[in-house]
Amino acid sequence: MKRFLLARRLMRAAAILCAALVALFGALFAQVDARAQRDDARVADAIIVLGSAVYPGARPSPSLLARTQHAINLYRAGYAPHLILSGGTQSNLPSEAEVMRRLAANAGVPANALLLEDRARSTLENISNSKKIMDARGWRTALIVSDGFHLYRAEAMARDAGLEAYGSPAPHSAASNAPMPRAWYTLRESFALVWYYATRAVGEPAWLYALLKGKL
Repeated sequence: MKRFLLARRLMRAAAILCAALVALFGALFAQVDARAQRDDARVADAIIVLGSAVYPGARPSPSLLARTQHAINLYRAGYAPHLILSGGTQSNLPSEAEVMRRLAANAGVPANALLLEDRARSTLENISNSKKIMDARGWRTALIVSDGFHLYRAEAMARDAGLEAYGSPAPHSAASNAPMPRAWYTLRESFALVWYYATRAVGEPAWLYALLKGKL
């Protein structure tokens, strides 16, 4: 009888925990999605463009193309005099930053307005490496351009890094506008936020981080 009561209590506790987790992710999902719908573009020292996949043959993925085009439009509209193109080499050459540079150059953006950060392999590295570029030039304010679902986490990282940053979502990205991809990436960002806040509080478990980064 005691074992039965203990089992019931454990099952009840597990159900409460599951309900709390569902509520947490539901709230995060709603916050990430709401942030994705807002454009906070304003005049800044630089526009940081977060990279996305490069396809074989140095072709930009639709997301990378949409982000770069939006950043070019913001530059032309006078929001900032410089673009920081941030993204390293993933599966295909060249780096995400280099593909963005080519797109911007072909669109007529002058070379002296383009700064490459071609080593980042994560959002956190995008932000921290871009901040080093800004610190070296005495810049403090930045517009962050990415897909809308990405901005909540990117802005949180930028604030934690000491930047005054404002997000501007790429409006024509298929990943942000198609219902199923948008839901999937928003859910993924919710999990990524939990991971970021947890590791910020207690530090990164090195072995798990290495595993998730494909280093084991």
